[in-house]
Amino acid sequence: MDNQEPTMTPEDSSLGTTIANVFASPTEAFQGLNNAPPKAMNWVLPMILMAALGVLFVYLIFTNEVIKAQIFDMQAQQFDKAVQDGSMTQQQADQIRDQMGQTGIGLFMVFGSLPILIFTAAYFFVGALFLWLSAKILWKSPVKYGKFLEVYGIATWIGVLGTVITMGTVLGMNSMFATPSLGLLFADSYNPLDTMHKFASAINIFSIWQALVTGIGISVLAGKPTGNGIVIALVLWAIWVGIGVPLGILR
Repeated sequence: MDNQEPTMTPEDSSLGTTIANVFASPTEAFQGLNNAPPKAMNWVLPMILMAALGVLFVYLIFTNEVIKAQIFDMQAQQFDKAVQDGSMTQQQADQIRDQMGQTGIGLFMVFGSLPILIFTAAYFFVGALFLWLSAKILWKSPVKYGKFLEVYGIATWIGVLGTVITMGTVLGMNSMFATPSLGLLFADSYNPLDTMHKFASAINIFSIWQALVTGIGISVLAGKPTGNGIVIALVLWAIWVGIGVPLGILR
């Protein structure tokens, strides 16, 4: 009788193994995903963690007087610009400033956290939707939307790491602009109203890394060359940055 132990197939890989492979061997992280039964945990857990880290970040920023002052200064610059443009009166700007100064931690957490929770959910579902549509249109892929959501969730573990590191650099350097991005080039003279500075901050090493891994994931899922998937993911990322910065979603 053969006493060999059964080998683990990609479908049987644990969540921990999948997370480790995202960083060490991305291709292996997605192998077998197409034939495996749906695993909601592949996207639910990273989505919850990203939302939780976002809310924690809001709290840590509010309790850091230096960074909180930077945020208020950024808002003040935007109000001044609005006054100059004629879209807001000076009285309205002063009134909003006074209200911001009197805002307690409870309201700050509500108004700061609610958009994060909404944005995180949209980030996952809409991001996966564009991946699915791209594969369907360009490759005629029959793979269902849910699998692309899993790919997006698995790749987001890079974003989780990036968020933790960003929290460390921002709090450690007492600067909202101390992120792992090209924005560091303007760390001492960052202007939140300067379009070039905002685009530089949006070019984040972890965002690019996550896009690359996402591209590998959709390639494996659809059975296409890795380079093709990476191009799709990077193009979608570039479009997102190109839209997000002017709209003020990314800064």
